[in-house]
Amino acid sequence: MSGNVFLAVDLTDTSRHALASTLSESGAAVRIPGRRTRPNNWHITLRFLGEATEVETDRLAERTESLLKLFAPGRGAVSVDGLGAFPRPAKATVLFASIADRSGLLAALAGICDEAATDVGFEPEGRPFVPHLTLSRIRPPRDLRSLVDRLELVPVKIDVTAVTMFETAETPNGITYVPLHVHEL
Repeated sequence: MSGNVFLAVDLTDTSRHALASTLSESGAAVRIPGRRTRPNNWHITLRFLGEATEVETDRLAERTESLLKLFAPGRGAVSVDGLGAFPRPAKATVLFASIADRSGLLAALAGICDEAATDVGFEPEGRPFVPHLTLSRIRPPRDLRSLVDRLELVPVKIDVTAVTMFETAETPNGITYVPLHVHEL
């Protein structure tokens, strides 16, 4: 393994196109600053792990699968409902699409992924789970309050049908995320 590994909810092509369309129609697409995340890389991270060996990822895949069979709340849907920024809109380094998770599905899956990761030796997640979809990374930080506060997006449905383990890979065309394991819900 050479890249970072993470567990996430992948988007369907339908959701990718719908989100790209709503960003374009709202005017956000032309106003997104920084290094944009390509739509084919859009996902909702449940647990970031960092560098991992093949043995670690295999063990994690097995443990994730077993915990999902025991505790997974099943399939469902969430929706993109606006924009947000980390660490805060006034000094943003990440612009994201915020995710409405009224059922708690993503939070439950993130908890399962964190438990699986710690069970196989990764450090526990040190920060609270905030469901989001990264749209761009911004260096140096910028004030995005006007973009985040004033822009309204048409909600975009995202079906949650699987948890996927991805590895980050550098290609001649930029970074891409390679699926290593897919755990159907």
